[in-house]
Amino acid sequence: MSTVDPDPRLPELEDVGALLRARTQDEHDDEVGTFTDETRPTADEATKIIAQAGSIVYARIGSVDEEVLICSGADDIRTQAKYMVSLLAAMLIELSYFPEQVKSDRSAYEHYRELWNEQMTSLTDAASECRTGEISPDEPGEGGVGNPSWGFPVDVGGMVGWQTKW
Repeated sequence: MSTVDPDPRLPELEDVGALLRARTQDEHDDEVGTFTDETRPTADEATKIIAQAGSIVYARIGSVDEEVLICSGADDIRTQAKYMVSLLAAMLIELSYFPEQVKSDRSAYEHYRELWNEQMTSLTDAASECRTGEISPDEPGEGGVGNPSWGFPVDVGGMVGWQTKW
């Protein structure tokens, strides 16, 4: 197994193994729940795939460091990012180690891909919004009614319907 310090942004072997239980069989066909030297892929091979998946996910969503993600949901975004790395790693393992099963629809690959497609865009959006902080409402105005923290754009001429002269 690898002796490199683990990247805290990446899921553990057990996290990916939880998605791919059937792929964590040892030499006695017992599901061990993680990748080892006896599984296909091995622990080292799965670790490399997790790192590859991580580079793809984090290139897409950007940094998730504490000084970058400044909203109250930052920990949830980090957790979701790890899950997306696990999901992509599971897909890459299915494609690279069991392509015949993917092609014949005997693999969970398509289901993982659907989850990926459904959730990756919302994760990217959430991370982007979190980098800008959170919008909080203004202090209550007259009569205790809160003013929204957003406003309509200023008309600088040219907005249809705003002082349009027909």
